[in-house]
Amino acid sequence: MRAFIKRLILLGGLLAMCSLAQANEKIAYQNWAVEIGPDTTEAYTANESASTFGLFCGGTTCVFYLKPNLNCIPNTKNSVLMNTGITSAALGMQCTQIGQYYFQILDPFDVVLNALKTGDSIGFAVALQGGAFSVARFSLQGALPAIQKAIDEAARKKMQPAPNQQMVPQNRPGFKDITL
Repeated sequence: MRAFIKRLILLGGLLAMCSLAQANEKIAYQNWAVEIGPDTTEAYTANESASTFGLFCGGTTCVFYLKPNLNCIPNTKNSVLMNTGITSAALGMQCTQIGQYYFQILDPFDVVLNALKTGDSIGFAVALQGGAFSVARFSLQGALPAIQKAIDEAARKKMQPAPNQQMVPQNRPGFKDITL
């Protein structure tokens, strides 16, 4: 649980830095885009209701997020149902406010990653007050190459030493070997 909170704090700081960054390189993969910045990488898609779903990487951390067209209360935790038509799962999500935007960080990472490999679209059902649900669907066309590009770029950035510094090997686990 503490590791998840640390990830959220890191994500908040990294997204704040991202808004200060100069122009990012943007690459399209069908219905997905990858934005590569100096310190961060993001692969994402949007739907017709202005909600977004994607992968954000900064430092040694990558997280999947859902940015529904709804506000949430920062640090609140909820459940969300995910479905690709072939795979279904209940996920945890935690609301994180970054600047003026609210993001729902999805967990566990591996469940979302594996679901992306199984369908042409993915849907999320978020419980609202009063027993209602908000449903958001997203295309997965282009998702796998976009996510692979984001993960590869994040791993590459991790390997680059800062200017005027030597690369020092560390005995810490880094990015997982993720095979899409």
